[in-house]
Amino acid sequence: MNTHFDIAIIGAGPAGCVAALTLRNSGLKVALIDKDIFPRDKICGDAIPGPAFKAMEKINPLWAEDMKKLGTSYLIKTGQVTAPNGKTMKLDWVTFSYNSKRIDFDNYLLELVKKETNTTILENKRMQDVLLDNEKGTCFFTDNTNVEASLIIACDGANSVVRRKLAKEITNNEHACSAVRAYYKDVTGIQAGVNEFHFFNELLPGYFWIFPLDNGWVNIGFGILQKKIAGTKRPVNLRHALNKIITEMPSIAPRFENATMMHDIKSFGLPLGMQQFNISGKRFMLCGDAASLIDPLQGHGIDHAMNSGHIAGLQAIKCFASKQFNAEFMQEYDRDVYKKIGGELSRNTFLLRLLSRAPWLLNLVTIIGQHQRFIERIVRFLKI
Repeated sequence: MNTHFDIAIIGAGPAGCVAALTLRNSGLKVALIDKDIFPRDKICGDAIPGPAFKAMEKINPLWAEDMKKLGTSYLIKTGQVTAPNGKTMKLDWVTFSYNSKRIDFDNYLLELVKKETNTTILENKRMQDVLLDNEKGTCFFTDNTNVEASLIIACDGANSVVRRKLAKEITNNEHACSAVRAYYKDVTGIQAGVNEFHFFNELLPGYFWIFPLDNGWVNIGFGILQKKIAGTKRPVNLRHALNKIITEMPSIAPRFENATMMHDIKSFGLPLGMQQFNISGKRFMLCGDAASLIDPLQGHGIDHAMNSGHIAGLQAIKCFASKQFNAEFMQEYDRDVYKKIGGELSRNTFLLRLLSRAPWLLNLVTIIGQHQRFIERIVRFLKI
């Protein structure tokens, strides 16, 4: 196979699918390429935040309403934070949100692309290299095939091949978080509509989460900054940390005594948006995790992925209309992305660093958080 497209979207997760949906009426020849066969699991906390629905609404309000129906079996209305001192603070979210296994959510988006666009879908194609020349980019795959495109939109995740090959500036792990995730059933003490975040003195600045799903399942996990894992006197082993939490922590362990693990523990990386980089260049743009756009404080990235995919689709249309694919013209994409979410990323980077240096602030916040007026201000500040 040696097929030429106007646009090659690498990665069929939320960013890639939204980019394809944005391009639905562009008249351009678009390929959406993924290394897996869908439906496929995506290691994640499975929380779909409110801004994700707003991102879809910009493309088609009817699709946004339909997307809301996917997770109505487990709506989330509250985030419960438990500080190291054991005090709890509840934040009632203003935006619509639900928990959905990524195997279901991502497959829903891909099926929407198949139904509503003329996009060519190529699955089970693992990318291994990409080369650019003055006229095109060529993507090479492990099955000895390649795809040529005038423009590449890279939505290929935390380990993005496109980023490693074309945007080496952001290949470092200085601003990355590592996490582990597991599925359990029959965990006790689950509150309907509540996502839980637990902090422990010995595991700061990481946190443990419990996100309920339907049919009695929960998504649990533990994440922490990578620089806290290695290169320190007391490196953190994520699997051991997760196991210790559910077997030894007095506030958690009793809830797992009769619980059953439904899938093995899996690890994944979270490239945090703690620094602004060039996320585009000649004939390419990076979206979602490939562009390190995960919220540093709250850990969500699906909404940022979808927003960046939408902005990339709009930028691609401008490129073909003006026949400009140079790095300078592509900078419009960077500006639009950071205009949309850059302020949020900067603010939450500051808060993460503050909490890392002064973890006692978590205790103080939960104490003050017993007052409803303070809670309302936090919700407005974080826009949740």
